[in-house]
Amino acid sequence: MRILLTNDDGIESKITRALYQRLSENHSVTLIAPKHDKSGQAAALTLRTSVEIEKLDENIYSVDGTPADCVFMGLMAIMKEIPDIVVSGINKGANMGDDVMHSGTLGAAFTGRKLKYPPIASSIAGKSFENFDSAVLATEMMLNYVESNYSDSLHDGIVFNVNIPNVSFNEINDFVLTKLGNRGVPLAPEFDGDDNKVSYKIGKSGKPNGDLTGTDFEAINNNNVSVTPLYWDMTNFEKVKGKLPDV
Repeated sequence: MRILLTNDDGIESKITRALYQRLSENHSVTLIAPKHDKSGQAAALTLRTSVEIEKLDENIYSVDGTPADCVFMGLMAIMKEIPDIVVSGINKGANMGDDVMHSGTLGAAFTGRKLKYPPIASSIAGKSFENFDSAVLATEMMLNYVESNYSDSLHDGIVFNVNIPNVSFNEINDFVLTKLGNRGVPLAPEFDGDDNKVSYKIGKSGKPNGDLTGTDFEAINNNNVSVTPLYWDMTNFEKVKGKLPDV
């Protein structure tokens, strides 16, 4: 497969470099990642300024922009042949529940949704990330699954959101299909200013909330790899109440 590999943690991410090395053993991989950490950028594009692209090595490029910029530039300017799939990650930190709205990892994946195979957004849960090898292997297994079961005539724009528990591979129980869970209210912003300026840091994500049965949170809690199929069309007529206004 021809793979466009990206992330939102930046081109120097060790776990993304490890995934690049692993996938390059059996595939043609081009790594195109942000010059700096661009976590939380969702699918933002740089629209009113130029985006600088630097070739660091054969098939490795740094883009001074967002994760979605990386995919867009990869598809439209960098890669000579259209890739078969976008793989985004491996993100350092889970992307579960409400996280997907803000995730640069997911934003990059959705930008590649019209290729031959459905994109994979891969993340490792936890706050310490010593189990790189486990996450790399699980991501490769998910790629093999997608290659064996999907094509452009079948996937219709879905994206696989994959979250991997931060444990050794022999401690992982299974790959399970999940739905997005729900987080509670985020923590309040943290004051980061002084007498001369008012400045805040975004507060931490809310804790898992409500019934976790069948969710990505439950899967990770049980040392399973969570696989959530997402779709770009967020239309939901069933939630509309009453009659719209008359003109």
